This record gives sequence, C-alpha cells and structure tokens, in this order.
Amino acid sequence: MTGKPIWRKPIDAADRVVAPRAEALVHSGVFATVSATIFGVRRAVGNGMNGVAARVWHLVNLPAGTDLQRLRQQIGALDRDVRRLSLQLEQRRDNPSESDRR
Repeated sequence: MTGKPIWRKPIDAADRVVAPRAEALVHSGVFATVSATIFGVRRAVGNGMNGVAARVWHLVNLPAGTDLQRLRQQIGALDRDVRRLSLQLEQRRDNPSESDRR
C-alpha cells in the first residue's frame, strides 16, 4: 500500500484550510494583546486567591504555601552552605598549609 491512509486525507484537507488562518491569527497584534491580558488577569486572580488562602491558613495557625516556600529556600541555602564548607574542609585535610601545621 503506497500513499497516505484513508483517514489522513480529510485531516490534511482541513489542515490546508485551517492552518493559514490560525497562523495569521497567532501572528497578529490582537492575539498578542489578548494573550497578555489573559495572562495578567490569571496572575492577579491567582495572587488574590493565594493571599486569601494564606490568611485562612494563618487564622487556624497553620503555615501557608508561602511560608513553606520560604522554608524550602532557607533549607536550600543551608544545604549549599554545608556542601561548600564540607568541600573546604576536605581540601584542607588533603592539602594542609603551613599555617595549619603549627
């Protein structure tokens, strides 16, 4: 069997009609403006919801997502510091300087 399967022919025909219009829409300034507006609205609504949720969690004396995020960042910073200090300690053990021998 050579050529395309039967099911592919209507899809290709629809693609030839729809694709140029979709490309023109995506590359238009209106599409960029609408997309940016939707993104901004979603971010504003999400931030508002997160703020309300954080206040509710704090009212019942539980940590909010932002609290946990801050703790994760602090733990990550501590982990990096411990790794850096461990590497420095290993280097000093392997290559003691004159001042360390006294």
